[in-house]
Amino acid sequence: MDCTNNDIIGYLRQNLKPKRLAHTYAVADEAVRLAERYGADEDKAREAALFHDMCKGMDVSQLDGYVKRFGLPEELTGRPNLSHGKVAAELMRRDYNITDEDMINAVAFHTTGRAGMSLLEKIVFLADAIEPGRDYPGVDEIRILAYENIDEACAMYLTNTLAYLSEKGEYTDPDTVDALEYLKGEGEFMIEAKTMAVKIAKLLDEKKAVDVAVIDISPKASFADYFVMASAGSERQMDSLVDNIEDMLEPEDIFPKSVEGKRSSGWILMDYGDVVVNVMTVEMREKYNIERIWGDCETVDIN
Repeated sequence: MDCTNNDIIGYLRQNLKPKRLAHTYAVADEAVRLAERYGADEDKAREAALFHDMCKGMDVSQLDGYVKRFGLPEELTGRPNLSHGKVAAELMRRDYNITDEDMINAVAFHTTGRAGMSLLEKIVFLADAIEPGRDYPGVDEIRILAYENIDEACAMYLTNTLAYLSEKGEYTDPDTVDALEYLKGEGEFMIEAKTMAVKIAKLLDEKKAVDVAVIDISPKASFADYFVMASAGSERQMDSLVDNIEDMLEPEDIFPKSVEGKRSSGWILMDYGDVVVNVMTVEMREKYNIERIWGDCETVDIN
């Protein structure tokens, strides 16, 4: 790593507008805080963050010229929001003698993310998303989560990004989709959410749970795609149903991100990412009537 911070700072001062320069400094500061929180190299985090938007001062034709010159994917042509990071990564190698592939990848994928991101990549990706000047729906929640669970924060931001791109009808980079699927699978691509929800529901039905239902909540919720609902005749049966679910999925290396509720409370929630399982006693289910909240969502036929 031959470059010094002064080298890139001089370039940034000459080529970025004041607002973009302020953003870059803020991302660098945020990256250092995240690196400190997760035990990453703070110097690398700062330097990668300083490079991440170095090409934002270029016009589209200049970026497109670099895309062609460096042999980058044609899909980047005419898309400066995607090309600027990839071009910056190549300039880091060519003009600044940077050979640290982790830093280069952190800059190249800071906009899209990708499957299997390193810790440094996640830090720069999130720092760009949550620096204090950012203001968009959900950013405060992501800021808090970023210092509690970096993977979940990345997944939340990716989910929001994909929803925004879909709503606007804009091009979606495949790396963004792959990044979210990878994070939700905790490093491996999990079985499709609907298939998993139905599989759990069928098991509950076979084990004599009452009123088993799968609700597609994806149109209304960002935290999951499907709710699995089931009632147990007693707390003892509820315990048994939860154990059955874990025993079925563990051999496939599928584990809940969290299990909430005490076994004596009459309600246990199992969070499997895209699928949330609610096993309740009949009394608790009648009391809280969760189905009413999601009453306008489609119920999936488990058969």
